[in-house]
Amino acid sequence: MSEELNVEELRAELEAIKDAMGIQERYPSQFRLWLVYGLLVALASLGSQLVVLFELPWWGHWLSWGSLMAVGGAYQAVGIEDYPDAGSADAKPDIPVVYLAVFGYAVVVLTIIAPLFEGVSGVVGSSTIFAVFVGAVGLAYLVAGNLLKAYYIRKRDRQTFYVGGVWMLVLAGVIPHVGVLQTWGYAAFGIAFGAHAVGSYVVLARA
Repeated sequence: MSEELNVEELRAELEAIKDAMGIQERYPSQFRLWLVYGLLVALASLGSQLVVLFELPWWGHWLSWGSLMAVGGAYQAVGIEDYPDAGSADAKPDIPVVYLAVFGYAVVVLTIIAPLFEGVSGVVGSSTIFAVFVGAVGLAYLVAGNLLKAYYIRKRDRQTFYVGGVWMLVLAGVIPHVGVLQTWGYAAFGIAFGAHAVGSYVVLARA
């Protein structure tokens, strides 16, 4: 009985230690995703910006984002050795599933409002679609920041997700209504996302 009690005490102490850890300490290869996706999203945004500026076919957006996000997914599948285990006895939440659910809902929203795009200029329509996805990323960041509590990630790391989620939701809300952002919203998002990702990496690496 005493031996079992000691095991429980050790487990409680271990959880307390984990509670003070950042992503870099717990999941080093996951921590690098700040830089990986910071670069990939910036490049994908540049691709979409070129589609708008040069009036290229609409599928250029999907090609730009699809190919580069596939690169990110491949990197995670091959280069991540310390992926959080969501299938353990602790019943941790599966964050990728949450991301997929959020983006699935974004697709549903676009399907619902698609009839409203009839007669709307191409720039307004594409910027509105982009704003919906930017909002989805922001929502996913806010949810992920909260779910990271279950992985004993310190508050400082989670706050970077909260900050990112807030500015993305704000940007999503103004993109379709501000003329310059209707045209340059892709570049604005790419620059802001890249700066946020690199800034978060540098700040948290030094913390």
